[in-house]
Amino acid sequence: MPNLINRNREATKWFVPAAATQAEDAIFEVDGLGAGAGHQSGQIDLGEAAVAAIHQWVAFVQFAATPILGQIIDIYLKYACNSGSATAHPDNDVGTSDTAMAAGTIAKLDNLHHIGSIKVDEAAADTEMVRSGTVEIRARAVQVVFWNRTADALTTDVNENGFSLSPAPDEIQD
Repeated sequence: MPNLINRNREATKWFVPAAATQAEDAIFEVDGLGAGAGHQSGQIDLGEAAVAAIHQWVAFVQFAATPILGQIIDIYLKYACNSGSATAHPDNDVGTSDTAMAAGTIAKLDNLHHIGSIKVDEAAADTEMVRSGTVEIRARAVQVVFWNRTADALTTDVNENGFSLSPAPDEIQD
């Protein structure tokens, strides 16, 4: 009879710019993201084999100029059936690669999964702001979308903006 349930954290997946110090699992060129615009990452295929459903996520940003307190960066996940572009059926039709989303594409967010927002909690440029949480992912492939609802652009420093996703399956021990 099991007597202990542990969280058995697996390897973290990184969604960061290609030039970042941290090696990326999916390119996410969110550095310099302008006010009132969005950006979607490249896609990660989580595979067909048994994988964790619960994931811990961490989103992090820095602004190039002093941001306004209380404004937000929205964070979305975009799911797909698989990683094949012709048969993936992603949650919107923006594709499965790293790409900018202009202000006119804000309606494309309606079919995505909003998982949280980074709220500006300090009126200071070059200060890291972070939001984290857990999410259940049952899809095979996943992408990240940031939408900048602030009046300021993110810094162009490639190491200061990104997203991580860490599978966290439960492990039952006897």
